[in-house]
Amino acid sequence: MSTQPAPYGPEVRIRIGGPAGFGIKAAGQMLARVFARGGYHTFDLTEYPSLIKGGHNSYHLRVSEQEIFSHVMPTDLLLALDAQTVSLHLPELTQGAAIIFDPADAAAADLDLAGRDDLCLVPVPLTDIVYEVGGVKIMRNVVALGAVLGQLGFPLQGLLDSLEAQFAHKPAEVAEHNVAAATRGFEVATALQCTSPHRLQVLPPRPFVLADGNEACGLGALAAGIGFYAAYPMTPASSLLTFMAKHAEDQAVVVKHTEDEIAAINMVIGAAFGGTRSMCATSGGGFALMVEGLGFAGVSESAVVVGLFTRPGPATGLPTYTEQSDLRFAIHAAQGEFSRVILAPGDHADAFDLTWQAFNLADRLQTPVIILGDTYLSDNRQTLDQFASDDVTVDRGELVTEGKVEDYERYALTDSGVSPRVLPGVEGAVQLVNSYEHDAHGWATEDPATRDSQNSKRLAKHKLAVELAPPPVEFGPREADLSILLFGSTKMPTREAMKWLSAEGVTVNMLQLVTVWPFPAASVAEFLERSTRSLVIEGNATGQLEGLVREFCLREPGHRLHRTDGRPFSPELIYATVHRILGQHVDLTDAGAVATTRGAR
Repeated sequence: MSTQPAPYGPEVRIRIGGPAGFGIKAAGQMLARVFARGGYHTFDLTEYPSLIKGGHNSYHLRVSEQEIFSHVMPTDLLLALDAQTVSLHLPELTQGAAIIFDPADAAAADLDLAGRDDLCLVPVPLTDIVYEVGGVKIMRNVVALGAVLGQLGFPLQGLLDSLEAQFAHKPAEVAEHNVAAATRGFEVATALQCTSPHRLQVLPPRPFVLADGNEACGLGALAAGIGFYAAYPMTPASSLLTFMAKHAEDQAVVVKHTEDEIAAINMVIGAAFGGTRSMCATSGGGFALMVEGLGFAGVSESAVVVGLFTRPGPATGLPTYTEQSDLRFAIHAAQGEFSRVILAPGDHADAFDLTWQAFNLADRLQTPVIILGDTYLSDNRQTLDQFASDDVTVDRGELVTEGKVEDYERYALTDSGVSPRVLPGVEGAVQLVNSYEHDAHGWATEDPATRDSQNSKRLAKHKLAVELAPPPVEFGPREADLSILLFGSTKMPTREAMKWLSAEGVTVNMLQLVTVWPFPAASVAEFLERSTRSLVIEGNATGQLEGLVREFCLREPGHRLHRTDGRPFSPELIYATVHRILGQHVDLTDAGAVATTRGAR
């Protein structure tokens, strides 16, 4: 049984659970919008199997007056759309938690509560209410949302406004039925309110953005002036294709749903050849198909951006869950050797910033730039301040778009490795591009001296990439009890755990590798050199980041924390791990974690 541990601030945690097909994620996101518009910080976590119908889905929403950085494990209010949800999530329920359920699914006496007598049961006849107001069964979740607000004492009007807006394009009775269903659910739950401290009131409005990582990435691409996006749907990148298609017309972007990932990356290379800022995105399996195209982009020195949003492998793996096991894959993908940049956003703001920066880096370096994300970042929404759009710049690098040139050498040898790029149509520029080794003009050749000079030219970009790519970001005090090194979305639960630890007087600092390739060896070495204890956190089994530290810094981090069960790191697990390293035992762990800390040196 979870209790209300000291690190948590004033907040409410809500979980909705039930079978796939019940509109659980859509209902939860509507609830998140209501609270965000009511002035609250929110963070959600969706878990669902790769099934069209059936299987258990859940949506966890964290609502707080204070700034929050990630999900947490406890649940204060469980909305159970079937009886199985109660037994599955019982261990997460806090002391005195409320359970809203439909008596038609199971009578209160039949719920498996494992002897818990502290819980408050709130029977709301969801199905009966739907039919009572003239609706259809799928509207049970709307009744349930009204019941959640009634249980929390939160005004209903925000939900009603959202329902009316969502169904404005449909016949009037659709909105009317949904409003009536939500209202009746609110009334029933209000009459059955539990005696608990979990009450929310409307706060002064805040100018929040509510976005998931793929939406933030898409906004960053639009800010950068993307002109072409191509992709084949693959979880968790699919929603970025949907986002780009939604905004294609009003943002003047050509969006192509390709027949496969091979076509996607080759179309992106073609669009980049024409001077258009271009991007594709996929997950590990799709990226495997893109690998030959990635090599083509490398040898042709094409300015392309590739999103690699990872999930557990090998092969199909766990299609709807998260992992950080493709770091080495991204670094070494494609035969041969060529310079590339890999950026790893750690949160939603990073996803926006690093995406627009990726386009500038691709243009300036004339080489592929990979955005390395994961399901935890792609799928989950958070309230944010407005994105820093005023910071966006557009730098096309060595690009000639008009005029006349003579004796144009697309692959001219330069000290930086970057050659002037002239767009097709500029007078005097003969354009030769293929996947073969070539001379400075682009003619295919197998001459050894030319091969050596062109290969060296492409690799010379690595030095420039080190200068241009964004450096690591450090959080916390310069000197600390423990120093944490990480990349990607692990930043979010780590920042949350750091906040709790700071409140207890435990000092932790963190170095987030924003650019994972070229590997920022000097910054990492300096950070570890001044640390008294170090911990590397990464969502893979083999310690891929840790291996890079050993390879480039000749150092062995003292502790490791890995997770490989498809679930994201929780702040509870990180908090407990820090205390364990410091020799203090705390009973605040993520019981479901398959994670280990190994040895101290």
